[in-house]
Amino acid sequence: MTDLSFTARTKRIRLSNGITVLLLSNPSNPTISMSGYLKAGAYFNPSDNDALSTLTASMLNKGTKKRTKLEIAESLDSTGARLGISANTFTVSLSALSLTRDLPLIVSTMAEELREPVFPADELEKLKQRIIASIKEDQDETRVRAYERMTQLVYPVGNPFYCHPAETVIEQVERTTTDHLREFYASHYGPESVVLTFVGDLNPDEVIAMVDQQLGDWTGPAARQIALDETPLTTASDRDYVSMKDKANCDVVIGHASRLRRTNPDYLAAIIANRALGQSTLSSRLGLKVRDEMGLTYGINSSFSESGIGDGPFTISVTVSPDNIDLAIDTTLEIVRDYIANGIREDELRDEQSSFAGSYKIGLATNSGMANQIVNAELYGFGVEYIDELPSQIAALDKAAIDEAIRKYFHPEVATTVIAGTF
Repeated sequence: MTDLSFTARTKRIRLSNGITVLLLSNPSNPTISMSGYLKAGAYFNPSDNDALSTLTASMLNKGTKKRTKLEIAESLDSTGARLGISANTFTVSLSALSLTRDLPLIVSTMAEELREPVFPADELEKLKQRIIASIKEDQDETRVRAYERMTQLVYPVGNPFYCHPAETVIEQVERTTTDHLREFYASHYGPESVVLTFVGDLNPDEVIAMVDQQLGDWTGPAARQIALDETPLTTASDRDYVSMKDKANCDVVIGHASRLRRTNPDYLAAIIANRALGQSTLSSRLGLKVRDEMGLTYGINSSFSESGIGDGPFTISVTVSPDNIDLAIDTTLEIVRDYIANGIREDELRDEQSSFAGSYKIGLATNSGMANQIVNAELYGFGVEYIDELPSQIAALDKAAIDEAIRKYFHPEVATTVIAGTF
């Protein structure tokens, strides 16, 4: 019998310069998806420029030693292929999608952008103006302002989850030059931390040869290591306000340091615990009570959105009218306290296990979904076998494991609450 597991079907190879390539053949349609990363995200920003990693990654497709931005764009557009490079908290994400016959174009273009960027000054100025305009636009959003302020109260300056005030980031963007980009690029862009995953109608040996030809002789700095201490809980609860003019509704963000990372042994238990509490506005405890029963909001949810390489915040977000702020907060915290005291119900656990398994299966139905799962397994050091094992690990979780995670990761007694809007 043919072994259809991801472990058996995925080929992994490491090139001589350190690039890791993972390949899975899926000839169901003539397309190939690529997902990858290198470690050059915001974590590596200098203390005086919180925008440098984003600006550097965003400039890679703005011109190379061989071609202009328009020439690169036209070559991709002519085939319908897509190639993206963007900075995140810890990594720079690489993604691509093309027909099988156009994969050489994708690989060569990606290699060109990674190896030979020229950072044109005029393109940087245009990018800076777009980023500044986006920051200013975001500052008119109550949820953005509430979340930013929460991180400033929960995390110390310099922590990757601390959001600098908008005026600080704008000032940093404005004074960033092409020399800053070139310096950051020279210090952080190299092959040792690059991981590339290809899934689709492919011949693994041919793709390896293609990547080796384009990137195999690339040299650069040694891979930077990530060492981030766990952020402790604050010792008491806090409440703060962000006053904004002419807002019909307020946004409330309740948060604290989660201390949860993707590699924690109880990560899956914590994720199931959160799904039942508030991941869905329509079906979770918070949504059913605060939205459906009490009619206080159109949207409420809880999240471990940044629990990956680092332990970002646990947050509960709710949009509410100014008249109902205290009632919404009190009700939300009461629900969380009850959840901690009594734990998850057996029916909730079964529903969330079934829902998770269904979503996971659907996510693996596409080439891009499979590529993302494979690259994440590599990022966190799990190995491809983890993709095969995950459904059984979810199914094995019981009420005791979920309840323990609830008590460990939910702490309303020390949460920081920020309200943004017109009072």
